[in-house]
Amino acid sequence: MYNLKKIFTPLLTVILFVIGAFLLVHPLSWSLAFQTSLILFLHFVIILCAIYFKLQGLITFGAFSLLTVFLHSLRMPEFSFFPLASLAATISIIYLYCLKEGNFTQRTNVELDNLEEERNVLSVELNHLGLENSSFKQKLQRYITLKGLTETLSSTLSLDEIFSLVTGETFRIIGKSNACLLYLVDKEKQELDLVNTRTVSPSFEVKLKKGDEFDNWVFKQRTRLMVMDTKKDFRFNIRSMEGPEARAVRSLIVSPLIRENKLVGILRLDNPSPEAYDADDLRLLDVISDLAAVVIENSLLYQQTETLARTDGLTGLFVHRYFQERFDEEISRALWTNSRFAFLMIDIDNFKSYNDRYGHIAGDIVLRKIAQLISSSVRPGDIVARYGGEEFAVLLVETPKSESLQIAEHIRRNVEKKRFVFRREVTELFISGGLSFFPEHGEVKEELIEKADQALYKAKLEGKNKICTL
Repeated sequence: MYNLKKIFTPLLTVILFVIGAFLLVHPLSWSLAFQTSLILFLHFVIILCAIYFKLQGLITFGAFSLLTVFLHSLRMPEFSFFPLASLAATISIIYLYCLKEGNFTQRTNVELDNLEEERNVLSVELNHLGLENSSFKQKLQRYITLKGLTETLSSTLSLDEIFSLVTGETFRIIGKSNACLLYLVDKEKQELDLVNTRTVSPSFEVKLKKGDEFDNWVFKQRTRLMVMDTKKDFRFNIRSMEGPEARAVRSLIVSPLIRENKLVGILRLDNPSPEAYDADDLRLLDVISDLAAVVIENSLLYQQTETLARTDGLTGLFVHRYFQERFDEEISRALWTNSRFAFLMIDIDNFKSYNDRYGHIAGDIVLRKIAQLISSSVRPGDIVARYGGEEFAVLLVETPKSESLQIAEHIRRNVEKKRFVFRREVTELFISGGLSFFPEHGEVKEELIEKADQALYKAKLEGKNKICTL
């Protein structure tokens, strides 16, 4: 359209100028046919102006045509207003049409602008909804994973498995991290102890086993922590953490493991790049920490309960019931592997009179000391239990007869050398023991116990402070 305007504008201008000049200066009268052709040509030119130049072109060339024809008509003897009226009618009709079309075009453009604006708004909303949908899907997936983690954690009471699950799943669910660290609180020393890590590679080593400044800050404040950039956080002196044991950490999130107002430990994720985490990551870490705190505390309580159920509260040795279970297991294992073991029964000589003379407190102290002496005199794999009031039992696992006698004698000598001081008196105690051997004295637990008891009775009859066997 722009090129057509460039062509027709000068052409129509020249044509109208020539026609107007011709009409104004020509002195002759024209025939009716010629006038009619000229008027029709002017109609054609006006229509072309309206088409290519719209309302502005119509008004300009139309007014020029009307004025030219009107002035020529005044000069003609046969003056007639018909050509002038026909031009005026044509111009009026085209003017009204152009005006209506202009209004329609304007309304259409306004509507198109409104539609374009709505389209842009809808596009922005769609993108926003897409981002929200993606974020929602990510959150949904995270919490579905959390549900699975909860079920998995609830199915085990092994601390090692729990530690591994917590660090591994935290590292996987939240991501964005080079390391996930789990610390437990050492209640006696009141310090952190690193119990499990999950890192980007096996060669990635965490050397600070007691935690750094960030971990100890959470330990003392008992609140969560998010550091966007360690070099810009004024709360911490990053220079104090530089050294051969330090790791490159620029951003981190840490959450305390709190159970019934008690700090169980802390869970941490860190990254060598700044601003790696956001508020959603910290909230998710809090949820995992709450789950971990409950499961770890339950596991610790279970282990404590289990330990109390199988150990004697005074001496710390296995109780009689648990010892009987281990006795059965050892017989089954020895039968399966065709191995040998010995059963040693020990009794403290004259313990009742000693207890009566120095009191029950002194008696309890003696029992604890002798239990420690027996435990320290046997090998790590052997099983020691408090069998009765002042009686002890020992299973010497995978031990031949000659070595069993040596170990039993070693225990007796250690007790013999021990001195006890009560009421400013230096006292001494002795023990007697009876040994039975598997399978020489039987392949049934009751037979071995009976033979050991008979050997102990023999030691008592022979003057005490000795180890006997049948």
